[in-house]
Amino acid sequence: MVLGTICCPDERVEDINRQIKTLRYQHNYKTELKWTKLHAKQIDFYKALIDLFLETEALRFKATVVVNKKLLNHEQFNQGSHNNFYYKMFYYALRDFLVSGNQYKIYLDYMDTQGRDKARKLMDVLHNANYGQIDITAYIIRSHESQLIQLCDLLIGALSYVNRTDITHESKVKNELVAYLQQKLCRSLDIGTPPWEQKFNIFRFSPKGTTC
Repeated sequence: MVLGTICCPDERVEDINRQIKTLRYQHNYKTELKWTKLHAKQIDFYKALIDLFLETEALRFKATVVVNKKLLNHEQFNQGSHNNFYYKMFYYALRDFLVSGNQYKIYLDYMDTQGRDKARKLMDVLHNANYGQIDITAYIIRSHESQLIQLCDLLIGALSYVNRTDITHESKVKNELVAYLQQKLCRSLDIGTPPWEQKFNIFRFSPKGTTC
C-alpha cells in the first residue's frame, strides 16, 4: 500500500501544468497518464516527466509505504477501522508539507462515493495535529482533470511496483522507468529516506510498529 503526495506552490501550478502539456504535445501523448496503463513506445515521455519533476525545485514528493498490509491489526491499533488507519497514513504523507499559519489546497483523487466524508475527516485530523493554526481546504477531483495528480500516480506506481513482493516484475517499460528514476535519485526505491529529505521522501511504515 502506497499513499503519495506532490506539493507545489499555488503560483507555480499553472506554469508546471503548461510544461506537462507541452511534453504531451511533443510526444503525442493524448490519454490519461496511469501507471497501470504504461506504453513501451512512450518511455521517452515518461522519462521526460521524471526529469521535469526532478529539475523543478518547486515540486516535492512524499510517500508512505505500508510494508506488509497482512500484518495490520485494526482491532488493536485503529479502533477496528480501516478508515482510521487510512487517515493515519495520509497524515504521514502530508504532515511534513504543512506549516502552521499557512494556507493549503489539497486535491484528492476520487476513489469512491464516501470520498467527501473521508476528506472531511482527514481535514479534521490535520487541523487538530496543527492545533487549528492552519487553513486547509480539500477538493475531490477526477485524476484526468489534474496533470499533477497524474504525475503523482506515476511516482506512486513506481514505488508500489518496486516494493511489491507478490508480482514477477516482468514489465519491460516499468522496469526501465524504475531503473531510470533510481539512477536519477542515486538510491533504491525500496528503502526509506531520512526525515529531512525534501525532494523525494519515502516513509516506510511497518505494521509491527517500526519504520525501516
